[in-house]
Formats: sequence, C-alpha cells, structure tokens
Amino acid sequence: MRYLFQPLKIGSMPVKNRIVMPAMDPGFGTDDDGRPTQQLVAYLEERARSGPGMIISGTMPVHPSGAAESRTIKMIHLWQEDVLPGLEAMVEAVHRHDVRFGAQINHCGLAHTPSPAISASDVPAAMNASGSYGRAATKEELKEFVKCFGVAADRCLRAGFDFVEIHAAHAYLINEFLTPRYNRRTDEYGGSFENRIRFLLEVLREVVDRVGHKVPVGVRLCGDDLIGEDGWRLPDACRLAPILESEGAAYINVSQAGASYGMIHVNIPPMYEPQGGFVRHAAEVEKHVSIPVGTVGRIKDPVLADRIVREGHADLVCMGRAQLADPDMVEKARKGLLADIRPCVADCLGCIEGILRYGESSCTVNPRVGREYAIADVPGEKSASPRKVLVAGGGCAGLEAARRAAFAGHRVIVCESRGWLGGQLRLAAMIPVRQELADILPWYERELNKLGVEIRLNTEVDEALLESMRPDVLVVATGSLPDMPLGFVKGLGNVERIGVITVDELLEERRTTGDAVLVVGGDQYGLQVADYLSEMGRAVVAVENGSRWAEHMALNDSRYLMERLKRKGVKRHRNVEEIEILPKDDVWMVNEGRRERLPGIETIVVAAGRRPNAFLAEAADRRGIETKIVGDAGGVNREGQGTIMAAIATGYDAGRQI
Repeated sequence: MRYLFQPLKIGSMPVKNRIVMPAMDPGFGTDDDGRPTQQLVAYLEERARSGPGMIISGTMPVHPSGAAESRTIKMIHLWQEDVLPGLEAMVEAVHRHDVRFGAQINHCGLAHTPSPAISASDVPAAMNASGSYGRAATKEELKEFVKCFGVAADRCLRAGFDFVEIHAAHAYLINEFLTPRYNRRTDEYGGSFENRIRFLLEVLREVVDRVGHKVPVGVRLCGDDLIGEDGWRLPDACRLAPILESEGAAYINVSQAGASYGMIHVNIPPMYEPQGGFVRHAAEVEKHVSIPVGTVGRIKDPVLADRIVREGHADLVCMGRAQLADPDMVEKARKGLLADIRPCVADCLGCIEGILRYGESSCTVNPRVGREYAIADVPGEKSASPRKVLVAGGGCAGLEAARRAAFAGHRVIVCESRGWLGGQLRLAAMIPVRQELADILPWYERELNKLGVEIRLNTEVDEALLESMRPDVLVVATGSLPDMPLGFVKGLGNVERIGVITVDELLEERRTTGDAVLVVGGDQYGLQVADYLSEMGRAVVAVENGSRWAEHMALNDSRYLMERLKRKGVKRHRNVEEIEILPKDDVWMVNEGRRERLPGIETIVVAAGRRPNAFLAEAADRRGIETKIVGDAGGVNREGQGTIMAAIATGYDAGRQI
C-alpha cells in the first residue's frame, strides 16, 4: 500500500492519500424540499472515519430543470439558499475526520429528469426508459445555467467544501453537448469539436472565476461513452484534457459510458466487467496533462488500487462501492488487514438497483447502508444478557445472523447439514463469470472465527438436537427448496428417456445433461443455469411463463447476462402458457395460443421457482424456543425476497434483535 497512501497536492490542497470515495447518489438523505438530512450526514461520516483522502458528495443539480426528481431519485436542490445549513452539517461531519470533502455540481439534462427534459438537441432521452423526447436548450437558458453553476459553486464554498467537481459525464447535460449523438445543433454550440466543448468551458470558466482562487475545481469526464461512432471517444477526451488544464481545472476524474438504456456497457459495472476495466481511459488521459487524474470503475481491491498508482495509470483511485460494502476499508488497507475487508460482490442489486427500484441505495453485503443514523454497530458493546443461539443453516443468511449475534456477545453455534458453508451462494458462484459472489465467504469464516462462533458441518438440526442443545434462540436459516411447476409443465408422467432434474441437483451434484436442454424458468436461476449449460456447449432453450426476464437481478447485472445468452445462441421464450410432454418424449410449447414443438430435448432442468424450507420452526415452537426465520426460509416469492441481499439483510436484523 506504499503508493496508495502517498500524499499529493491538488492545486494548493494537500490530500493525505490517493483513495477517493466518488460521488454516489444514495437516493436518501434529502427532505421533500431537497435539503440534506441527518441520514445523509451519518452515511458520509461513517465513511469519513476510515480516512480516505477525498470524499465527493452525490451529484447536486444547480437548476430546477436539471434535477432528477422522480419516484425513485431525490437530490439536493443546490439552487436553493436554504440548503446551506444542511451542507454545512455534511462538511462539519466529514471534516471531523481530516478528510477533504468536495461538492459535485451538475445539470442532469435528459438523465432521469421528467419530460420535457432539457438537452443539447431534440433527441430521444438517453436515460429515460419510456423513450420520451427532450428539447434543445436555448442560448438564453445556457447562459442562465452557466451562471447557476457559478452561484452553486459559491454556495458550496460558503458551506466549507474543500473543492468542487463539475460533472461532465454519464449522459448528463454537459456530456450531451460533448457527444455528437445528442448534440445535433447547428449554432456555435454544435458541430465541430470546438463548438461541442464550448458549454463545458463556459461552465468551467464561470466556476473557476467564482471559487478557483480559493478551492480546486475538478471535472468528471467520460474517457469514452461507448455508444459508437457518433459518441464521445477516448481521442476526444485526450484532446480536451489539456484544454481543461489550461482553463484552470485542478484535476480530471475519468469515467466511462453514457449510460443509455440501449447499451450493454454501463458506468456502474457488474461482475461481468473486469475489475479496473475503466483504468485504460485514465491512463491515456494521464499522458496529456500535468494535473492529477483519477480513475474509477470496479476497483474494490486495495492491492489493485495500489498497483494503478504505482504503474502511473492514475493519481487518484475512486473506490465507491468498496466503501459501501465496508466503510472501514481504507483504515483496514492502511493497516494491512486486507483479509478483514468485507468485499463488494458486484451484483449491483443494493447500490444502483436499490435506487432505481425502491428509491434508496443499500448494499448487498452491508445492510446498514442508509441506516447509519439509526443503527450503530459499536465494537466491544456487548449484550447485558448473553444468550445461547443456535443457527440452523450455513448460507449467507445464517452466517450473517451468527456474525451479528456473536458481535453482540451471544454464544453462537452454527449447524450446517452440508460439509461446506455458503448454501445457495456457493452454488450461484458456479455460474460462469459469477465466481466473485463467493468472495464474501472467506470473510464470513474469518469473522466468525474471530468472534468465537462454533461451526458444526455435516450436522442437521432436528428435534433431537434441539432437545439436547436447548438453545435460548433458534435462527432458522434452512433456505428454500426447488418447486416443481406442475401447472406449467404438464405430462411429466409421459417422460421415458428425458432426464428431469432441478437446478440444485444440476449444480450441487454436478449432474450431466444431454446435448439439448430445456430450462424451465427465466428468473435469475433459469437464465444463469442457461448460461452455465451453454458454456458447456449444450443447445439450450429457456422458457418463462411471465413477461419479464431475470426479475430478481439488477438491470446492470442482467443486461450483461442477456447479452451473453444472445451471443451464444440460447433460445428464450417469454409469456409461455405451458410446456406439454406427450408420450415418447414429445415436448411442445404453448405460447400465445400457438403450439410449437421443441425437438430433440434430452434433459429438462427445473428452475422455475422455490418454496421456503422452514419446517424446523414448528418443532422449535412446540418447545417454546424463541425462533427467528431468515433468508429464503422466510419467503422467496414476494418483492425483495429470494436474493443474496435479502438473505444477508434478514440475517443481520435477526442477529441484531437477539
């Protein structure tokens, strides 16, 4: 970590190390009038305690027309003077820990904003799932926006921020002017490279004139927005970078992707993207400027971050989701306690999908995200009445319940019927390119060992064991079982040579299949198994009776999976009414009233649904044992159930409440 923890200067501002918590909009922490709340302050301070060199606020719109106000997204109304006290509280909390705190200022343009949205031109919205149109900003509006950026920067300076970052990436308004696909203007703001960068330069000059004499001003820029020939490309970024430096930019923070719904590549990448996959853009920009350059994108390992700095690819390393997963990541890296860092598993379900679906960010492996103001996990703070806790099941729900209960000083025993820990999580990590999911398991094993939790493998909890152990509390973490969709798959009694197996049997028992496989189910289990089988060279058909694919997966995650299946020729059918198996293994699909034969099917893998396995709770109830049901055992079918995130969250809450 010798290079990562070297100090540097940005302008005249000293920074104690190279780790940055970049702008991540959590979706929470503002009231109905767009003012920061204590929830946001606590979230930021939780990460400041660990001591990153810099923290950058979530993006803050400078004008009402540029606010991403929707059912799911809320931002600080930086155009309002009454946000100042809330900004000051944020700054004070971060500064208590000797961390440089910056304000990211922005106009969202088409991205997330209600129609009619303002853009560079009259083109379809890049971030609007409905495909509605925006309208071109007038020259008078552009002059107003430039002034608003300056006023907002001055407000941030008065609040005590150490630096300001102008957001010119990710299909927000400034990026829309840079990118030819969105900028089709014929005036002085469109056409040539010099014209397309004009709006950004006007904003930068205004902000530098307002605050640049006191604090550094940085720019967040796309190295490549990955939308093709009419997009913003890396040579453009390299050409712009020295111009930004000459205009007073103190650093450049290089990201990628314009984040269009029509694209595979996204700026918040899942596990299908390589770790550090954006670094190449920063490394190229670095060659053209003398000011510090930052990089971002799937950098969760401090060893990788240290190598990026050591090899000269970037001066600053943004580690965002790594600090959601473990807010103590920086301090642990500084002390060399790398195995103690709780890793991000990069399924995107808590961070970005949490905002898009529920309006609030969280984290798959850290359920305290967003609840820091209400829940404090204080090391060494033990329960006044320690209890004997038996956890039945060693999946991620049981492991988290055991960890949190032992953290509070309870005596905890985990019994797992298999010879290994991890449950469904370990099976999920067998899917191609999803091995990273299992990164959390060594961390759990290490934590439970440190906390003195007893682990008993190959031990099933039954009534006799309950009677002999007599725990004060039983945590039922026995997971779920595959459900046979008899109403959907008809004629299973006619099967003669076709093998019918469940997804659990396929993965856990390493069952072999025929060359042609029908996968029943198009949610996370079905599509991931289809990928697993197609990787082995099988011809796969996946059918789903609902209208949506991969409903339990994050959009940023599932779109990569869907692209893999498409590329490998996996046939997919939605809205299938039923599968019918006739005598002599004749398989038919009924879709929208039409019957279609599926010839040559040799194996059917059932991955259509699951049912909770919570029968142990009844035995405990008969004995008067306090019982808590967590993970899949508590439910798999309702919204927010049946995921790794739900399992860990319910395990955490159960352990905390003991």
